[in-house]
Amino acid sequence: MAGRKHEPLRLLTVQEAAKLLHVSDDTVRRQIKEGALEAIRVRTTPTGRAQYRIPTAAIDRILGNTALQLHEDVDPFEPLRQAFAHLSDEEREELIDSAVQWAKARRVVPEVQRSPALSEQALRERFAKSPLLQLGRKDEQDER
Repeated sequence: MAGRKHEPLRLLTVQEAAKLLHVSDDTVRRQIKEGALEAIRVRTTPTGRAQYRIPTAAIDRILGNTALQLHEDVDPFEPLRQAFAHLSDEEREELIDSAVQWAKARRVVPEVQRSPALSEQALRERFAKSPLLQLGRKDEQDER
C-alpha cells in the first residue's frame, strides 16, 4: 500500500447522476433513500432537503463501466494538438488561416426577407383604433 497513490472520489450531483441514468432527480433521490444507490450526504439545505453526492463508481456499477468514461477529464483538442505538434509556428498560423478561409467560403448566410416599409398613411390606417394613438391625439389637443 505504500506505493499506491490516493485517487480522490469523483462525485456527481443528483442532477448529473439523473442525467447519466436517464431518470428524474426524484428517482435518484428515491434510490438513495431505499439504499439502491450509494451516496454521500453533504448537507441539508435551509428548506430541509438533503443534498447528496454520488460517486461515479456507483453509477459505473449500474451502467456497466461507461459513466467513468463519460466523466473523465478528457481534452477534446488533444488529437489536434498531436497533429499540429510537428509544425512550426508559421505553419500552424498558415494552416489556421486557410481553415478559417475555407469555413468562411462554405458558410451559409441566411437571407433576411423584409417587408416593404409602410407609408405614414398606411400606418395611420392600420393603427387608427390603437389606444396609444388615441392618447397621442388627446395630448396634442390638450397642448393647443
